[in-house]
Amino acid sequence: MKKMNWVLSLMMMIAVFFATSCTKDSEDPIVDQKPTITLQVGTDYVYQNTTVTVGTPMKIGIRAIANTSSGSKLVDFTFTRTFNGNTQTFDSTFSASTFNVDLMTNANAQVGNETFIFTIKDKNGQMSAVTIIITTTAVSGEINAFTMKILGAQGSNTGSSFASIDGTVYKLADAKANANKVDWLYYYGASDLASIAAPNDAHAAEVYNNATNGLLTWAVRNATKFKVITDAIDFDAITNDAIIVAQTETGVDQSRCTALQAGKLLAFITAGGKKGIMKVESISGTNDGSITISVKVQK
Repeated sequence: MKKMNWVLSLMMMIAVFFATSCTKDSEDPIVDQKPTITLQVGTDYVYQNTTVTVGTPMKIGIRAIANTSSGSKLVDFTFTRTFNGNTQTFDSTFSASTFNVDLMTNANAQVGNETFIFTIKDKNGQMSAVTIIITTTAVSGEINAFTMKILGAQGSNTGSSFASIDGTVYKLADAKANANKVDWLYYYGASDLASIAAPNDAHAAEVYNNATNGLLTWAVRNATKFKVITDAIDFDAITNDAIIVAQTETGVDQSRCTALQAGKLLAFITAGGKKGIMKVESISGTNDGSITISVKVQK
């Protein structure tokens, strides 16, 4: 009798072991309960990270399907766009097994990166999302180019004032008569050395201090701003204002640039808002010498 009980106990233990093993092996796999969302692919659609010019019209196709396992209907679509930390949200509620829409929108009006997130949610609260980044660049504009313009320093007989609107170089008396056009002057100082300065610059007024035609007697003293460019730029390759716009986005806040040398590039913004880049071609002499520049500026 004891032998039978022992055998029965052993059989029960074996049965429990196999039952336990079979239970673990037969567990159902975890089924994804999330809905599906994709972007329509095609030549007419934006469906991946893309670079466009500012304000470009775009068509984005949203295609969403309810999860086939859960059968939970789609109830909410959200579109967010984030630029420079600012977020706009567009939300739509409904109830359907599919959601198909072509969004017509425009790229940001500013240059930079904007994140687009498209999110679909079903009745069970399950969500899926797709993200793309739209990079906006400036629209290229036409430029004027003025090459090898010679400006004399304060002791020279060559005109020292320059008008970027038409590339004219003026002597002091004519510069005063056309003060509204003059964007900068050239001078050579004891400490400033070879310098380009706006008509409203204090140092330039100390240099060009003639009682009759000096800067302080001008009816208009344009507040042109400058920046020394440190990026590697091929000046000769500039054929539109794309590089000019990029180089004048920040840091153009100086009324003069001093200690100039041949090969130096200056970005500038005129009082009238025109943007450009100037290249120092050569410098000759001191306060009776001259500077040769080439200029590319927005039309």
